[in-house]
This record gives sequence, C-alpha cells and structure tokens, in this order.
Amino acid sequence: MSHSPAVVALALALALAVGLLVIRPVAFAYTRPEDDPVPDATCPHCSAAVLGKGATPGAYMALVLRRRCAACGSVGPDGTAQRPGPPLLAPEGLAVVGTAAMLAAGANGVVLAAQLWLVAVGAVLVLTDFAVHRMPDHLTAAAGIGVGFLLTASAFASGRWGPLLLAAVAAFGLGFMYFVLALFGQGLGDAKLVPGLAALVTWQYWFGSFYAVFLACVLGIVQWIVMKVAFPATTRKTELMLGPALITGFLTVSACLG
Repeated sequence: MSHSPAVVALALALALAVGLLVIRPVAFAYTRPEDDPVPDATCPHCSAAVLGKGATPGAYMALVLRRRCAACGSVGPDGTAQRPGPPLLAPEGLAVVGTAAMLAAGANGVVLAAQLWLVAVGAVLVLTDFAVHRMPDHLTAAAGIGVGFLLTASAFASGRWGPLLLAAVAAFGLGFMYFVLALFGQGLGDAKLVPGLAALVTWQYWFGSFYAVFLACVLGIVQWIVMKVAFPATTRKTELMLGPALITGFLTVSACLG
C-alpha cells in the first residue's frame, strides 16, 4: 500500500531529525575508544565531556549542529579543524535514504515500524562498524528487542502465532549458526545482530531469511572486493566488516517482501 505525500514528507523530516539529533551523537559515543565510558563520551582533542553527566547542553548542540567540541572547537594540535563523530551528512543520509526505501516498499503497520526501527539502529551500527570495527552489545540487543516486542504485540493483537513461532525459530537458528561461525573467526557481534533481522523477514515470509542470508553474503563479497582493490594494504590487515552487509541484505529483502 502506497503512502500519501504528506505522510512521506513527515516521515522523511522525522528521519532527518533523528539522524541529526539521535543517530549522530549515539554513533559518536560508540566510536570513541573502548576505555572511554559510554555514553559519557569526551572530546578526542581536549577530553572535555561531550555527552553524558558531565556535558552541558551546549556541548550536545555543538556536536550535532556544528560537529565541534564546545570547549576547544575541535582544533587539533596542528591547528586544523578535526570534526568529531561521523562524517558530514552520513547519519542523516542513512536515516533518510533508509526511511525512503522502506516507505517506497509499501509496508504498513508492525512491519513498517520494525523496518524503521532497524533503519535507525542499523545506521548507528553501520557507522560504528566502519569506524572502529565493533558491533556494540547495547545496539544489537536494541535491534532484537525492538523487533521482538513489535512482532509479539502484533501476534497478541491479531492472533498470528504461527508467523511469530517461525520468526522465533529463524532468529534462534540463524543466531546459533552465526555463533558457530564466530568460533572460527567471524565477529560475535554478527551473531548478536542477526536474530532481530531474521525474525522480521521470517515474519513476512517463511523462507525470507534464506534470501536475506544469500544477499548478505553477496554484498559481503562485493565489499571485500572493493576494499581489496581500493585499499589493498589495509584489507590484508583488517578483518572484513559483515555487519553493514547483513543489515543492508536483510532490510533489502524485507523491503522487497513489503
């Protein structure tokens, strides 16, 4: 079912606001060094509190609106501006493009809500994985819990217990499969992320997870080839980031299923 222009415009405006005011600061917090307490993130140049208990409202606004530290202006030792957090327009772009794609797919109700939730959480995960090669437990748990809550609430409201059972089986099965793969070197974060993704596409279509895993593998291979060609020296020393491929693959299949 298509959405009205007014609904689309409102949704995209909200996505832009979420990307700027939520996704950007959260991504900044999770891309700080591991010894920097989250969410009490500090400026990488002057160690002033940017987020958390010690930060001022002005520090938050400087980060999200100007991409600067309110204390030092984010000026590095050489005198050049070094903006903290994700690149310009990256969080906002991911949120808007992802929301537009889900709206264009035509889903409604619980499926659309779950898709948009995964777009928001997935944007932070993609930015974090690319920046520091981590899939934080807080975020992977948020993705799975959010989808699980929405699907369970929908099952209670509609009586669709069969799809919920299949979604739970797929979430557990794929989660266990990726956990086994993690024992052979793949990131454990992928095993924590995939249950929420698998639950959604299986709720939409019982065989959906098969297509999503296949597409994620293809995207992972393409990503590896691109990195190998563009950054040959770096690629040999850096493990492949499969989180972005998983999120993109599963959400693409979910959008195709409508």
